[in-house]
Amino acid sequence: MLQQQADALTAEVVAEYLRDHPDFFLHYPQLVESLSLPRSDAGAVSLVHIQMARQRQRIEELEEEITTLMSLAANNDRTFHEFMALQEKVLQCSGLSEVFRAIEGTAQRLGLTAYVRLIGSPMSEYAMTQEQWQRFATNHFNGKSAYLGRLRQADRQQLFGERSLTPEMGSYVILPLGASQPQGILAFASRDGGHFQPCMDTLFLRHLALVLSHLIDLLPWQGYEHERIHSPSA
Repeated sequence: MLQQQADALTAEVVAEYLRDHPDFFLHYPQLVESLSLPRSDAGAVSLVHIQMARQRQRIEELEEEITTLMSLAANNDRTFHEFMALQEKVLQCSGLSEVFRAIEGTAQRLGLTAYVRLIGSPMSEYAMTQEQWQRFATNHFNGKSAYLGRLRQADRQQLFGERSLTPEMGSYVILPLGASQPQGILAFASRDGGHFQPCMDTLFLRHLALVLSHLIDLLPWQGYEHERIHSPSA
């Protein structure tokens, strides 16, 4: 009995000492090679083999993380260039319809769907009411510069209409338009439910929304391109 207590006390003291001195085996490397741990699947395995296995596992995890980061960086780089080109393009547009088509085209190239909804729009496909905007802003913006995540069916129908082909299980980023007074929303949808998440940065999109808000106040609905296409001499 006393021998068992002594053994337990000694083991406890050794364990505590090793916790307090994690570099102990650096000074006594020969002990590492002689120690082993029992494992049910492989019998007794030396600490060296266990450390090597853990290092290999950690290396594999790091390689996966690096691959993921490189993929994200490449995707972000493409997104950045697409949105920079888009902003340059919309600043050259002469009408809002042309602006909206440019935004929708860029979104399509990125595998997304773009939606613009404006309060008091003369075109029904881009229209939303002040009440619809206020209801969504109260429930989802709450002073935030954007909403990211999934949408309930009621919210999708409210913003985009019952006949709109919005992805049911997808994710959305929705930005308010208008600084001094609300103009509407700019939204992008992905069929991937995890594509847009609340932790994501929206710098590019917020700048695009700012440019779009300026153009809404500045441009007519139909620009020179529409007049040229539909003129009698065309």
